[in-house]
Amino acid sequence: MKTLLITTYCRKQLFLCLFLSFFLLVSGCASVPRSSKNWPKRVLKKLSLREKIAQMMIYRMHLKYESVTPEKWEEITRLVSGDGIGGIHLWSGDGSSSLAFINEIQKRSKVPIIFDADIERGFGQRFPSGTDFPPMMAITATGNPKNAYDVGKIVAIESKAAGVQWNLSPVVDVNNNPLNPIINTRSFSEDPDIVSEFSLEYTKGLQDHGMIATAKHFPGHGDTQTDSHSSLAMIPSDSSRLWSVELKPFRVMAESGIDVVMLAHVHAPDYQPEADEPATLSRFWVTEILRERLGFDGAIITDAMSMGGITKNYSDDYAIVKAIQAGCNIIIQNYDLTGAIDVVEKAVKEGDISIDQINSSALKMLQLKDKVGLNLNRYISMDSMMENISTKENRETASRIASESITLVRDKKGLLPLSANGKDTLYVFDIYDQEYKHSRSAVTAKIIAERFPVRSVQIDESDKKPVLDAIIKSIPKNSQILINAFVSPKEWKDRIFFPDNETYFVRELLKKSDRIILASLGTPYLLQDFSEVSTYLCAYKGSSIMQNALADALLGLKDISGRLPVTIPNLNEIGSGMFKEKKIEIEEISEYTPGTQVKRVLPRAVGVDNSYLESFMESAIEDSAWPGGVLLAAKGGNIFYHQGHGFHTYDRNHPVRSSDIFDLASITKVIATTSAIMRLVDQNKINIDKPVVTYLPDFKGKKKKYKKQKSTITVKDLLSHSSGLPAFKQYYQMKKSKDLILGSIYDTEPVRMIGDTMIYSDVGAIMLGELVEKVSDLSLNKFTDSLVFEPLGMTTTFFNPPKEKIHRIVPTEIDPNGNLIHGYVHDENAHSLGGVAGHAGLFSTAKDLAIFSQMMLNKGIYGWKRIFRQNTVELFTTRADMIPGSSRCLGWDSPSGASSGGVYLSDASFGHGGYTGTTLWIDPENEIIVILLTNAVHPNRKNKEPKYFDWRHRIHSAVYESLSLNEKNPSLELRPRWINSK
Repeated sequence: MKTLLITTYCRKQLFLCLFLSFFLLVSGCASVPRSSKNWPKRVLKKLSLREKIAQMMIYRMHLKYESVTPEKWEEITRLVSGDGIGGIHLWSGDGSSSLAFINEIQKRSKVPIIFDADIERGFGQRFPSGTDFPPMMAITATGNPKNAYDVGKIVAIESKAAGVQWNLSPVVDVNNNPLNPIINTRSFSEDPDIVSEFSLEYTKGLQDHGMIATAKHFPGHGDTQTDSHSSLAMIPSDSSRLWSVELKPFRVMAESGIDVVMLAHVHAPDYQPEADEPATLSRFWVTEILRERLGFDGAIITDAMSMGGITKNYSDDYAIVKAIQAGCNIIIQNYDLTGAIDVVEKAVKEGDISIDQINSSALKMLQLKDKVGLNLNRYISMDSMMENISTKENRETASRIASESITLVRDKKGLLPLSANGKDTLYVFDIYDQEYKHSRSAVTAKIIAERFPVRSVQIDESDKKPVLDAIIKSIPKNSQILINAFVSPKEWKDRIFFPDNETYFVRELLKKSDRIILASLGTPYLLQDFSEVSTYLCAYKGSSIMQNALADALLGLKDISGRLPVTIPNLNEIGSGMFKEKKIEIEEISEYTPGTQVKRVLPRAVGVDNSYLESFMESAIEDSAWPGGVLLAAKGGNIFYHQGHGFHTYDRNHPVRSSDIFDLASITKVIATTSAIMRLVDQNKINIDKPVVTYLPDFKGKKKKYKKQKSTITVKDLLSHSSGLPAFKQYYQMKKSKDLILGSIYDTEPVRMIGDTMIYSDVGAIMLGELVEKVSDLSLNKFTDSLVFEPLGMTTTFFNPPKEKIHRIVPTEIDPNGNLIHGYVHDENAHSLGGVAGHAGLFSTAKDLAIFSQMMLNKGIYGWKRIFRQNTVELFTTRADMIPGSSRCLGWDSPSGASSGGVYLSDASFGHGGYTGTTLWIDPENEIIVILLTNAVHPNRKNKEPKYFDWRHRIHSAVYESLSLNEKNPSLELRPRWINSK
């Protein structure tokens, strides 16, 4: 591949080129074979002094698409082409970037580069696509060391699949200081024997599956109240205490054959010869204790040399020389790698560092690379990433461990599990120990979704006392209260408890009620500040997996069985914890069989030749019906066609991939809004035959002339487009706030009487979205995500798509100002409402829509997960017959005339289309799903007529023809263009 001139090309071109050039090279790579004999020594002999020093250095970076700027790429390629890089430490990354970047860098490097990361609680900690696990203290709370092994195993498999061979974990510090601001729940326990046992299992899990393991932070960072990110931390100096507590797990790790030990920026002033010297720079700790007394023969690495424990007291040059002199083999360098090599080279030439130390250290690094097989295969494979990262089994293991870790420390008044009796309002407070965080937690959202009468408030560090006092005053005396306390140790924070204003708030609540549940999503020691609370649980971390586990525990959906891995001083001993059995579920008992799940099959499995469908897709593009699109077709759950065609725009720079994300436009009405209404029906929260004002009083508006008519419009009228409301109004022209726009929508007057005629109405759909939010007390996006999309595994279905997905999102129109609408909703009204609306705003992929469609085809169940009741699906997908001759179901449409779904649909079919150029049809009689996603409004909406409508009709028909289902539905018509065509 030609040299990439990054300063000339944009990042998008860089990653596209890298991906294409390496996909064929590595897509079939096998698993890494065993290392070859004597490779490290052979390589060492060929390296210059500077290249050997470079092998000792770890470069640090983020590995996300937007992080690898042209300047960063130029710097890395210069380093690789020069002295080389021993390893690269990744703070974060994403799959596509890692594939492209790692393979290209490995290709350019003389010696394979090893990639490392701090992956203490799952690959998802650093790469969003990976599996997220509970923190180490939570793993211990399960009481099962095998869980630590399982976490290590999955971390190794997922990390290696993405090109990360070295884990800077486990944390083997003994957390015996409740005020420790940085280790805390990252440690397995306060008991050195428990730490040793769980660390050993975690390490075995890593090493048994080919990953380098690192014991940190030697000689122990557990008993300190200082964060070494900010300052040099002091640990106790008592010799017998150090050897029986802090050093004990490190001895076990050294004897078990762990690969690497990481040094900490800590000191024990009255135990070590040089009182103020951090262990990282101390020959006493590195060589005399770790090497000689503990007998550790592996590699020794520093903690990051940019941390305050070093930089506040030493220059970069001094620190790196002292660390190597102390006996450290590998340096997680501050930012100037070339400068560091210069400094070390000079120290060697001047005799301050021996050449034997350099050779030994470089050899240690090469041996690590040899152990993970980098000498035989340095590349990573897309196939391996797809097969191994965040599999269903991995996610289920993580969820199981999270559930087993939840610890009920006390429940004096028997407040758990929560019970929704319909009378007692539950006051839920999400309290965050940081500023400007007022988002509703997943715990709260899940409780609300389970029909609880809830009032929820979010509080953070920025909230002042007058605001807090007003909230306290509004709470009735002796109310039932749940406090979700997000208090986690984090670098630079230097505390583990709430700030003063939040501590005051909780204590005032405790004065008002003795029916309070306090759940710590962070440090278990929080109980010290609120010892009088009636019920206290520990969830150990505020991550999504722990929030879900906590919600299940509170609701009685799972047993509570965790045990404290630490002592809460003067309150609870290590090992404390109550067992609480889950509630017996009486609804939706599993008397059903699992629903069919979609899978990709070869076309011949269903007797299809895909070239037939390919020809139609290509012809449509040649005819300028749309720049690009994705067609997915499935029969009986078997996806036999799923391909992207064309380009994102007519510039033809960005090919459409089958996994690309499209603005669904009005398909939002069925996938999101109708689904939400169906869930509310299943939960008995709404009756579709009742007037909309029953649930959304503002719907009647302020105009007296229409109040009576609007007060009689039912939910069913809106769903079937028979309410008499207009099709559309340009509310976005108001250019006002969302609340003012909604006020205008509420005031919209009907243009016909109820039931006179079918008027396909965006206005009605917007009102349905508002109804969902009013009844559920959740935003439409949160409601559908938590109750529909997330349970189905629809991971790329969302409103307001995240910025990191922009390269996968197909743009729509060029607006009147000449701007390309890309990554945000095309519909102007939805955009003015913040991107989340009942009529438009949802983005998704064909694969996600296929999962949803198969669930609907299965009458509401997918695998073992029931989303809707069968009779609810049947009710909503059958013609409503609200208006004679109307094809409308409830939310959905059915076949009629020159249907967008073609001429072969059965009468039982249901589907919908979207203005941007999207269609979805589900045919229960033939078990067929057809999804066509395009951006036909590009470059402008005038482009659609008539070619888009002709070709979508023809392609949907062609799917049936490819399956030899050629019997035309007599009630359906061909579009004029195709009447005389063959």
